Order: sequence, then structure tokens, then C-alpha cells
Amino acid sequence: MKLYEKISVLALVLATGFTACKKSGAGTVTPVVTTPVGIAAYPDDLPVNDNTVPAVSISWDTAAKKISHDVYFAEYGRIHRLDPHTLLLTYHCGGQNDSWNNVAIRRSTDNGSTWGEAQIILNSNTPGYYGFSDPDILVMNNGGLILAYVGRGNPDDNAHDNVQIRISKDNGLTWGNPKIIATGRSWEPGMVQLADGDIEMFYSSEAKWWPGASPQQDILMTHSTDNGDTWTAPKEVAYAPGDRDGMPTPLLLANNEGIVFPIESVNNSKSPWVLWSSTDARWNYNSIGTTQNGRRWLSMNDNVFGGAPFMVQLATGETLLSMQDAGGRNIGSDWKKSTMLVYKGNTVAKNFARVSDPWPNLPTNEGAYYSSLFLQDQNTVILVTTRNFSDAHSEIYWKAGHITH
Repeated sequence: MKLYEKISVLALVLATGFTACKKSGAGTVTPVVTTPVGIAAYPDDLPVNDNTVPAVSISWDTAAKKISHDVYFAEYGRIHRLDPHTLLLTYHCGGQNDSWNNVAIRRSTDNGSTWGEAQIILNSNTPGYYGFSDPDILVMNNGGLILAYVGRGNPDDNAHDNVQIRISKDNGLTWGNPKIIATGRSWEPGMVQLADGDIEMFYSSEAKWWPGASPQQDILMTHSTDNGDTWTAPKEVAYAPGDRDGMPTPLLLANNEGIVFPIESVNNSKSPWVLWSSTDARWNYNSIGTTQNGRRWLSMNDNVFGGAPFMVQLATGETLLSMQDAGGRNIGSDWKKSTMLVYKGNTVAKNFARVSDPWPNLPTNEGAYYSSLFLQDQNTVILVTTRNFSDAHSEIYWKAGHITH
């Protein structure tokens, strides 16, 4: 029996506090959390040694198309594939005075050529909340879907802010009631599922420092071994004092080479950083990843900030990493006027080098930020970009890049 199989059994046998998640009126949810106990830490290990430099080029289409619905503000787009023809897009959105409080889903049944009407699945009229943001979807091994997002409570404090999920068993046509899986002021949940069914959710947390004039942030992780029905108590997996680590986007590397997530470090002049764990350890070490123990590294040596990172892996093994940065443009303090950079890395998410820019010559009164990457096929990567315009409104765009080796 593998280490985490033992963890899962102990979680089921020894955990306390399992409850069914109930909803009695809009927005009223009960947390479903349990904690495995008595688990020995895994010995320190390291990723395989890969010193290769990837030989990947990307040629970006000049044209891009808007894929968010007509609303003043839409950002944080993510696309996931359900079948060979069907895609789901999630994002948060709102009006000029209600900018990012609602969560929308759109469906494409022709591989992204056209998109159906937006479904507002969460909105700021929910009692007890200012709104909801940072949605992302996991397509589970069993075919079900988990929609994860954060709820900003009213009042906005650790007791009322949380991370929530909703589960769909019919490809996103209908969704179950909300479940709170973690409390505290939080942002940006992202998920992966391992071959044995273990779901790992990572998210940014200010809870230890909130409220405060300049709160720090760490990355927490929670597991589910029963397709989202119950979750372990959150555990810290990344923290650098003063850096304000944030925006983890996890990736399960091919060929059992581990689990990684890139993060931005807002108060550090350089990022993204990459955190790594073996699939055997699953982050159950005596200490979090650091540059000293080799489980945390700077993704590249370029002089860029590299915010809001997102990573995918090609079938040929190379990794692609997107990030936002001023790009040498004079944008002042308005980070939403950033542009997007894309880098190529090797099989263990190292040795990143810049490829062609998807939004060259972007004027300084416009921006591209909060992007994600979606592999439409192994020769086509889609940059799902939030575009900000001179009047400050934002829309989500699809821009295709064509990969050659």
C-alpha cells in the first residue's frame, strides 16, 4: 500500500467531524472537512535531473476573438474540455460598480468556434456575501465536474470568507448545492486529480494575517479522496516571508515526475516561482519547499515580475508557462495594463526560456492579464486572456498559438 493510500484510510477511519453539506436558503452552507492524523512525514526527495532546454516555437494568430458575454467587466478565464467537441469556459464578471462579484459559465459544442449563452451560476445577490470570484473547474476521473471558487463574505473577515465548490454530474448542465471546504480570507483555488482519485486543491490564503494593513499570504492545500464529498483540513505548502506568494495553478507532470505549481510573489522583484512534490510524498514533508531543499525554484532568470502564472504540459513533455508583466512598457501603477509573456520549459518545469509574445505592440492604455493556457490540441495552445481597454472595462479573449518543435 502506498503512503497516500495509508493516509486516505486513516483519514476515513480516524477523522472526526464528517458532516453532510446542507443548504437551507441561498448561500447557507455547512463545511465538510476532516483531518487525517498520525501520518509520518515523507523523506525529502527531489525531481529527476533534466538539464534539457526545450526546442519549442509558437506562432500566434494576429486576430483574437472575444469569448465572454456582453458585460462591463469579465476576467479570470479558464477553459476545460469535456469531450472531443465540448468545452466549458468559466470567469468572474459584473457591471461597472459590481465588477467581479458574479461567476459565469459558457459552453462550446464545436471545439471553441462558437459559444452559448452565459449562465450566471453565482451572483452578488446571495445573502451573506459581497460576491464570488476566481472560478476554476476540475474534470474528474469519474467524469464529474468540480467548480471551485472563493466567497467574499459580508462582513469580509475570516469567519465569513471561504473557499467553496459545486459538483456537477451531467457535464455542467446542472450543479449541486455549494459546499464550503475551507474558511478564511482566500483566493484562487486550483485543482489536480491523481490516477488513484486523490484530488489536491491549492489556494492562496491571507487568513493568518487578516485583518492587517499589509497582510502576507501563503499557499494552502486540501485533499479529497471521495470525488469532492469530503476534504482534509488545509495544510501550508508554500510560504516565503514577506513575498506574498499567490495564484497557484497546479499541474500533474507526466511519467510520474511529480506535481508542480507556479506562483507569483508580489513583493519579490522576480517570479514566478515553482514548487514541487513527488507523487509519493504529496506534499507530506517535514518542511515546505525552499530553494535550500530543492523543492522551490525561480522559473527563469529574466528580469520580469511574472504575475498570475499558468502552466500546461505538451504531449512531448515540454511545459509552457504564461505570466503577466509590464513587458518593458511604461504602464505606471495600473497593473491591468500589463501584457502577457509565454515561456517554454522542460519536463520538470525548469530551464524556462521566452517564446514569441502573444500580444506584441500592445498600447500602454490597454492591457492583457490574468491569462490561462488551454491545449486545444497538441499543436495548438490557446491563451485565454483578460483584455483591459482604455475606458477600464475588461473582456476575455481567445488567441491561438501554433506550436512547432
